[in-house]
Amino acid sequence: MKYRQDFRQKQALFTLEGVNTIWGTIVDDAALMTLPKHYEVSAMDSDAFFLLVRGSLRLSCLAEDGQERTVMRLGSGTLFNEVAQLHLSPMHAYSMHTLEECEVAKFPKSLLDDEEFYRTHPALIRNLVQSIGIKAGAFFSQLFDSNLLEVHGRVCRSLYQLWKESGESPAFRPNISQGELATMLGVHRSSLCRVVHSLREKGIVGKFSKTRLEIFNPDLLRTAAGEVFPHKF
Repeated sequence: MKYRQDFRQKQALFTLEGVNTIWGTIVDDAALMTLPKHYEVSAMDSDAFFLLVRGSLRLSCLAEDGQERTVMRLGSGTLFNEVAQLHLSPMHAYSMHTLEECEVAKFPKSLLDDEEFYRTHPALIRNLVQSIGIKAGAFFSQLFDSNLLEVHGRVCRSLYQLWKESGESPAFRPNISQGELATMLGVHRSSLCRVVHSLREKGIVGKFSKTRLEIFNPDLLRTAAGEVFPHKF
């Protein structure tokens, strides 16, 4: 079982993939399950954690105003629901949905309390700690964007990231609509549209649809974002 290890900020959405590959060495001891597309993972057994063997998941949180915000995408070779098993305080509202058909390996929560398992599989525990650290950094980045950057800066940063991800092409297909980007950023669509309109009037961006995004002046876009870009941990 081979995965590509990757964790990055992409389209205002942190992507985690392949960072828990080593857990694939014990999938024979786990219960394998196939989940259909759009399945709500939060409805699964709460006394277990999982390795995503194949497919992708979307983690989202529910804000106080009822708006859902996508904060992370998980790809194959990553653990999920493990933080919930280690979390000692009441959990906030969150949900996970499959973005495609997924194959997962289910591990009992008891493994995380089993001292013998820790002694027998130190490499797995070290990997678990490392991946939780990566997730903590991702959540810190999300909090930073939400609380310390105004809407204008967050939108500009995201557009600049899209441009970088596209290979710095002046016109490309972003595969994300203005409404979807607003949801990911946790801002009202009208607020995002006002920022895009302002950037268009200044000649920084052009058309912005799900099929085409035009970036005329990336240097000014970067300046407008306050030069705050993906955090490194």
